Amino acid sequence: MLALTVLALAGVLLVAVLSTEALVPEPGPSGGWEAAGLAVQGAGLAVMVGYGFVAWRTGLFQAAWWQPTAVLSRAQRRSLHAQVRGRAAVDPARLPLARAQARRLLLQRDQLLLLVGVLVQQLGRAIGDPTPSTVAFTAVATGVLLAVAGLMWRQGRRAARFLADHPDPGSPV
Repeated sequence: MLALTVLALAGVLLVAVLSTEALVPEPGPSGGWEAAGLAVQGAGLAVMVGYGFVAWRTGLFQAAWWQPTAVLSRAQRRSLHAQVRGRAAVDPARLPLARAQARRLLLQRDQLLLLVGVLVQQLGRAIGDPTPSTVAFTAVATGVLLAVAGLMWRQGRRAARFLADHPDPGSPV
């Protein structure tokens, strides 16, 4: 929630920089806006460091090194992914692998913090140096990162639903 607040504040500050000519009288950055841009970039870095702690605590780094699906062929992994998304019937023989795939997708949802941090840093860059090319790149990057974030969120929801519908019988929960 804090990351989204930082993102919203950075967006408001960028709109303030771009909306009035009185705030930025010349095309180059003023000393105040440059400092504000650096502060926003620092907030983006703080969000990304926070992501590192969240990823460590949730075991995302361990999941990157230990993947039971890594030995499968691309077609087999795609089949598991289709089962998790609900687009294919669940094969009882492959249910443990499908659960592992779903857990991996669920862990990837935490990477949304990383995307927010990158976006806040880019907004800070645009605040500190509001040139047309920087603003255009920021707009494109914002659109792409928001689309990726939406896809990651949707995949995480589907994975959580799959895990709820197919609980592990050996799990204490």
